Parts: sequence; structure tokens; C-alpha cells
Amino acid sequence: MRDMSAPVRRRPPAVAFVAALLALLTVLGVGLFELIALAFSDGQFGDGGWVVVTVPLLLMVALVAGAALLLTGRSWLALLLPAAAIAVFLLVVGTSGSTTVELAVMAVVPAVAALLCALPGVRRWVAARRGSAPSGLPAGSQRGPRRRP
Repeated sequence: MRDMSAPVRRRPPAVAFVAALLALLTVLGVGLFELIALAFSDGQFGDGGWVVVTVPLLLMVALVAGAALLLTGRSWLALLLPAAAIAVFLLVVGTSGSTTVELAVMAVVPAVAALLCALPGVRRWVAARRGSAPSGLPAGSQRGPRRRP
């Protein structure tokens, strides 16, 4: 059992920094592919091509939010889920017959980010951060709302 009087480290573990950096690198890489796909399509998507643009765009927004939540110690799962989803999406799209293999190779980066943010050290740090008071003060020193008699 953890000693509740011991202070919780404010800085995330180095592995969490690397996971967030890889997630942001994924956002940049996928964003570049999105711009290229949009430029070559001339804004016209036929046969469900809008899915190939919309799904990664939504996952990129979730990756940025997940990286922020991980670095603040609020959630490791908020980075794990979109990173794993975009890795699977890139793998599926990259191995389909009509696209290049670079997308499948690029799926390694979010997969590694998902793996790193799910390590036990990162999960323990997030759990310790969430268990402490948001302001860093001991939980017993914060006063709740006043009740009228």
C-alpha cells in the first residue's frame, strides 16, 4: 500500500515524455499525408474517400488531447486508445492494394507511443497524480462547500 504522506512527483516519467513526443510526431506525419491526399484529390472524394481523411483527422485531435492529458497526469488511456486506433488505421490503409507502404511503416510510431504510455511506471504515476489533490495540497487540507445549518 502506498504511503499517502509521501509527495507525488509532479514531472512525468521520461517514458511519458517520449510517448507524448511520438504522439505529436504521429500528428505531424499523418497531417502531412492528409494535406497531400487533399491536394491530389482536389477536394473531391468518391467511393468513401472522405473516411480516409475524416477518421485520421479526428484521431489526430484525440492524440493531441491524449498527449496533454498524459503529461498533466490525468489519463494514460486517453493517449493509448487513439494511438492504437491510428496505428491500426494506418496499417489497414497502408497494406491495402491501392496505397503505398509508407503508411503501414508509419504505423510503428503510434504503436510505440501506445506501448510506452501503457507501461506500469507511467500508469502508477498517473494513478498517484489522480489520487492527490489537484492543487498539490494534501487532500484533507482542502475545504468543501459550506453547508448551511
